[in-house]
Amino acid sequence: MPTSPPTTLAEVPVGNRAIVTATTTAPDLIRRLAELGVRPGASLTVVQRTAGGGRVIDIGSARYAIDNRTLHHIEVHHA
Repeated sequence: MPTSPPTTLAEVPVGNRAIVTATTTAPDLIRRLAELGVRPGASLTVVQRTAGGGRVIDIGSARYAIDNRTLHHIEVHHA
């Protein structure tokens, strides 16, 4: 159960878990994020910051780097 108000993935500190509530960007990017498992209801963990302000996330058994711009279009609840 979410324990915080919605925010964007860009605001989730390294080491914290979050649950995706929405993606608010271009349809082709929403589709690509969904293919990677980044879709409403998905649980993920932010594991690292990148040099450009992005984040590396663990989701399922995979790890992905998400750029800073895209992070602001992924709404989440801190878990």
